[in-house]
Amino acid sequence: MTQVQPAQQRVREWAASAVTWAPGRNVVKAAVRAGVQIRGKALEVTGRVPEVATIFLASSPKAGSQWAKALFDHPIVKSHTGLVTLPQLDYQVLKPARFAAGTLVPGLYVGYDHYLRIPKPLPYRTIYVFRDPRELALSAYYSALKTHVLMGGLAEIRQKLQEMPFDEGLLWYTRMLDFRYKEMATWAGVEDPMVLMCKLEDIGSDPRTHVAAMLAHCKVDLSESEFEQVLADVDRETLQKKDLAARSDPSESHYRVKRETFRDVFKPEHYALIEEMAPGLVEKFGYA
Repeated sequence: MTQVQPAQQRVREWAASAVTWAPGRNVVKAAVRAGVQIRGKALEVTGRVPEVATIFLASSPKAGSQWAKALFDHPIVKSHTGLVTLPQLDYQVLKPARFAAGTLVPGLYVGYDHYLRIPKPLPYRTIYVFRDPRELALSAYYSALKTHVLMGGLAEIRQKLQEMPFDEGLLWYTRMLDFRYKEMATWAGVEDPMVLMCKLEDIGSDPRTHVAAMLAHCKVDLSESEFEQVLADVDRETLQKKDLAARSDPSESHYRVKRETFRDVFKPEHYALIEEMAPGLVEKFGYA
């Protein structure tokens, strides 16, 4: 078992969360990635590559990607995997990136075709978390409207959404998810022994069973007490409290406090738009 060095972990966490200025953040992320590449080469040369060399966490934004990261970035889980978590980058707009051995790759927001082109140090495992496309639209809308850190062009988008009536704003922003739905569609029906397909709703209704399956897929064998601690720490309520405590304005959270579903707010035009952009997507992923 390869242990993650505390100093490496502290540097990685600082790079991922403490740097808020966008240009500076990207420079630091690039530096951390370079360091991880060097570490990966050292692991290979010295024969200390972990049993699972790389774990990829694929998803769409607002489809459980942050929860999956919290699970595999948990100190107990990391003590078993020996992996260093990469700061998230927009892997979609890059040519297929190379990932060093000994790394956890979170936030892999790409289509399955792009994923297949990524060189993968063996042995590797992939977790793909998905959710109802209609729920994804609603969650993404509220994230853009209220809770996501302002970066890139989000400030302009947020101002526009705040000026729109709810129904109109939800339609407008859902149209912006067209490419995400097309990415998601490429994962429908995937049968790949290295990929575990995980429905977010199932994880929520029976976390014990599905967290155990995710860990087993990645060859993470926890003791009973370790497993119970991890389950408690990645519980939605626990993560929400942690997220609220870290915000200067605790009125909103990455984890929505008001848990209305698409069934509460969707109008016929919202259903029709998603079907128009991604025909059959809802059914392909097993939703009614």
